[in-house]
Amino acid sequence: MPALDEFDLLVFDLDGTLVDSRYDLADAVNFAMEKMGRPQLAYDDLPPLLGSGLRYLLEKAAGTADRQQVERAKQHFDDYYEQHFTDKTRLYPGVMSTLQALDAKTKAIYSNKMQYFTGRIADALGLREHMAMVQGAQPESFALKPDPEGLYRILRKLDTPANKALMIGDSTHDLEAGRAAGMKTCAVTYGYRPAAVLKKQSPDYIVDRFPDLLSIG
Repeated sequence: MPALDEFDLLVFDLDGTLVDSRYDLADAVNFAMEKMGRPQLAYDDLPPLLGSGLRYLLEKAAGTADRQQVERAKQHFDDYYEQHFTDKTRLYPGVMSTLQALDAKTKAIYSNKMQYFTGRIADALGLREHMAMVQGAQPESFALKPDPEGLYRILRKLDTPANKALMIGDSTHDLEAGRAAGMKTCAVTYGYRPAAVLKKQSPDYIVDRFPDLLSIG
């Protein structure tokens, strides 16, 4: 029996798992840095900074944790990203056909990207119709991954016990959150973290391509 059969709920990270968003994110960060007179990031500089939320990304890009400076950077980022969030963002190969093959499963998106943009990307790229729930960061309501609180919220809302749910993501935060919530975890190696880093987290499953999810075991 394929391992996937034991799960009633599949929870997917967004950036680096379902979509490659690094270029639009880098362009928005660089717009903010230009407005603030800070150095630009190369596209290759961005992936290690992703997965911990926008504030962390902007702090690292700007080289400061000063609250006012980071808030200024966020406003510039939001102004740009609002207009360009899917200029270069694309689904990874095989994502849509695999989600269609999994239509009998309950599925959800859980991202550390702010709720507003998580929802808009899910809509723009045709992901929402395959999801029972699309949840982005809502700092006023629950902590970001790797804290498991957001996953507890999904499990409650979708009435699924943790041992019947699988967390799928490209970052250590995804794996740590899933494990802390009592879920099994699946690492994807094509995203924003090296496979060697992910393997150190001892995920239950590892896939090198999204469609390989159909044959984990």
